[in-house]
Amino acid sequence: MNRREMLRLVGAALAIPSLAALSPEQLLALGRRIHRQAGPRVLEPTQSRIVTTVAEHIIPATDTPGATAARVHEFIDLIVAEWYADDERARFLQGLADVDAKSQDRFGKPFLEATPSEQIALLGALDDEVAALRDAGDRETARRHFFQQMKHLTLWGYYTSEVGVEQELHYVMIPGRYDSCAAAGLGNRGGD
Repeated sequence: MNRREMLRLVGAALAIPSLAALSPEQLLALGRRIHRQAGPRVLEPTQSRIVTTVAEHIIPATDTPGATAARVHEFIDLIVAEWYADDERARFLQGLADVDAKSQDRFGKPFLEATPSEQIALLGALDDEVAALRDAGDRETARRHFFQQMKHLTLWGYYTSEVGVEQELHYVMIPGRYDSCAAAGLGNRGGD
């Protein structure tokens, strides 16, 4: 998948209605601007650690850095704080609380104390919930599901970060450095 296809996919399914209409180039430029501003905003420390852990399970470190190295949790914190409407923010924060509650019900411990395999199993169950909603024709509820939001925010945050752009996509910016505010279309993919 190339950068344009990935951003189009993320843009088409984002849980923020005003962002769904943006072009891939606009999503890339906006994502880069947001990375420049990233920092703790609304998430409490435990919530931030849950977001960090979930994002890292979505895009784990392999031969390239994962979501944590890309500071996706800070990106998501800023989006939730500054871009989400109050009801969207409350729904997202409730989703984090639900992840913790489901872990407590399923494993007898909070999400962050669960083993990585338990965490992955729980996230798989959440992903199955999203798939069941889509299969039942309830695309709107599926789109608004916490885990669906987390996946899309993680992808958007990762693939607009310096790590995602340079190390995963091998995108070479002209004049040859990552610039979070560079206009889209001024560089090219290296190695292609």
